[in-house]
Formats: sequence, C-alpha cells, structure tokens
Amino acid sequence: MLAQRQQPTRRGRLGPVLFLAHFSWLLPMLTSLTLLQALLAQVDARTKVAHYATLTIIGGAAATLANVVFGALSDRTRSRYGRRNPWILGGGLAAAAWVSAMSFVHDFTALVALWLGFQISLNAFLGPLIAVLPDRVRPADLGKISSWVGAGQLLAQSLSGVIAGLFLAVPALGLRWVPWILAAGAVLVFFLAPDRPNKHEPRGVFFSAALVKCLLPPRDADFAWALVGRFFALLSLFVVLLYQLYTLTDYLGLSTSAAAKVIATGGIVTAVASGTGNVVVGPLSDWLRRRKVIVIAAALLMGAAAVPLAVSPSLWAFYGFAVLGGLGYGAYSAVDQALMAEVLPNEDHRAKDLGILNLANTAPQIAAPLIALAVLPAFGFPGLFTLAAVSAMAGALCIKLIRRVR
Repeated sequence: MLAQRQQPTRRGRLGPVLFLAHFSWLLPMLTSLTLLQALLAQVDARTKVAHYATLTIIGGAAATLANVVFGALSDRTRSRYGRRNPWILGGGLAAAAWVSAMSFVHDFTALVALWLGFQISLNAFLGPLIAVLPDRVRPADLGKISSWVGAGQLLAQSLSGVIAGLFLAVPALGLRWVPWILAAGAVLVFFLAPDRPNKHEPRGVFFSAALVKCLLPPRDADFAWALVGRFFALLSLFVVLLYQLYTLTDYLGLSTSAAAKVIATGGIVTAVASGTGNVVVGPLSDWLRRRKVIVIAAALLMGAAAVPLAVSPSLWAFYGFAVLGGLGYGAYSAVDQALMAEVLPNEDHRAKDLGILNLANTAPQIAAPLIALAVLPAFGFPGLFTLAAVSAMAGALCIKLIRRVR
C-alpha cells in the first residue's frame, strides 16, 4: 500500500475539480477582504486602516497555525472517506457559515471573533486540500494539474474584484451570500474527487510528547528556500492587493463609487492577463522539465508591475499593475504548486509540510498590514509599492538557491 502512495496516479477529472475547489475558497476570501474594508469604513472611517490591520493580523496568525495543525491531522486521519476529504467538507461548510454571520454584526470585537472562526475553518479545508496534488498526481503531470489549480485561483482573484465592486455599496449583503461558494466547492470535492479509504493503515502517534516535533518544519535547505521565496514573492502582491480600495480612494483620489468600477474593470483585465500566463506556462514547465526559471521570472514580473504605481498615482499605472501583475501571477501560480510538491522531503508528512509552505500564503497577509502601518505614514503609497518590487526580487533570489528542483 505504501508503494501505491509513493506512485500517485492521475485522475481524469481531478484537474477540473481542483480548479473549482481553489476557485471556491479564494473568491470568497478575497471578496470578503475588500468588503470588510468597505464595512469598516461605513462603521468608522477614522479607524478603518487600524481596524483592518488588526483584523487581518489576528486572522492571519490563526490561519498560519491552523493550516499546519489541520494538515498534520489529515496526515493521520484514517476513515472510509480517506485522509483529506472529511476535513475538506467540514472545514468548507463551517468557514462559509462564519463569514455569513459577519454580515449581521457591526461591533468590531464580534467581527474579529467571527473572522477568527472563519480563518480556522478555512484552513481545516485548505490544509488537506493542498496535499491532494502530491497525493494523487504523478510527477510528470504536476505542471498540468498545477495549472488547473492556478487557473482556479487566478479566476477567483480576478472575479473577486468584480464581485466586490458589485457589493461595495452594500458590503453586508455580499458577506452574507458570497461565502457559500466555498461550501459548494467543499461538497464538490467530497463527492466528485473521493479519496481512497484508509481505515486499515496505521495511524501513527500524534497526541503525545511528539506533537510539537511533528509540527516543526523539516530540516531541509531547499524546503527553507522555497518557503522564504514564496513568502517574499507573494508579499509583493499582497501589499498592493490588500490595499487596492484605499489605493484608489486615498492615493488616486477616487470616490468610493468610482473605485468600485475601477476594481471591477481591473478584475476583468487581470483575469485575461493571468489566464493567458497560466494556460501557457503550466504545460510548458512539464515539457521543459523546469520549474525554477519560470517561477523566478514570474516573481520578477510581479515586482515590476508595482513600479508604475510607485512613480505615478494614475489609473494607467493601476491598470498596468493589473496587466503585468496578472501575467506574472498567472505564470507563477501555474508552476508554484508543482515546485512546492517536488521540493517536499518526506511523503508521509505531505499535508503538514505543505501546510508549513502555505504559511507563505498567510504570513504576507499578516506582514502586509504591519508594513503598511509603518511605511504609509513615513513614505506614503510610493514607498509601499517600491517595497513590493524589492520583495519580489528577494523572492526570486531565494527560489534560485533551490537545488533539488530544476
């Protein structure tokens, strides 16, 4: 049975199912972040930046820990439905309920508590989900299936701007209904991509003194470079995306209604650009049998996308970021999942190790608000965008230092 796990096989519909799964979680999360900015501005415009930073920092910290813990739990889960799917279903349903509940409250403390519940539940869904790729896909097809994953994330990222723009004047309504897309995605994974029953497999020790050791990252240089490289590359994107509403209103001077239209249009532009990069680059990496050079180039392109915004507070610069950032992120997301799957040092701890690598997705959400609080008063938005470009270059350098993957 171990040999079967070591040689995962490709399933014909797994790619489309993973496309829908990753679309289903990222769209509600990104949409909710923008709608929360609008909701906080409606409650008290004077405290909106500080409250938004507090909300995202607390949520990001919870997500960071939850992703690793639930990944490790799924590694040791034994059930008739396999290791991953029970967590994917339960986490997705719970996460949707937490965000929907946020639409009924305006007290900041209650919003923080509900967002905390959402982040924990989301990562009960996401930690096991990201392990499906190395679990079930053979190495020769990682680029192709990773493209499906990346395409789902890209479409979600692009449409999140459109959806958020539609609900920007009534953010509570959007928070009430959009998250149920995540619940639908969890149900689809559970029924359309069933996991192999594994009740007969040994569970291994978890609830013991070895718990802390189990959650520690592996001692592997390539793993460390992949983690740090992904963090810096995605940080360059998040410091722009998390503040796109405030960029348009406070930096470019647009009204909220005008900003809503620009966010929606930018989402469409990003969708086209990122989709182009994703469709081409994923299969190309399989054909070339190279991952690093593509991820490096994509990170540098994401960084370059922020430069026009740093030098010109204009709509053309914002749309330029949508085009270049979209192309870069499309290429990056098409190959990044495959690179991370190939850098894993131990197949018995895939979900836990991928959960640690996934810290590079959540940690930028914690770091970006802290960076913004420090940079914006001193250097303004140009300083923030310059930092985004530098961060992308640092990420590309870290990826270059990986040796085990070509």
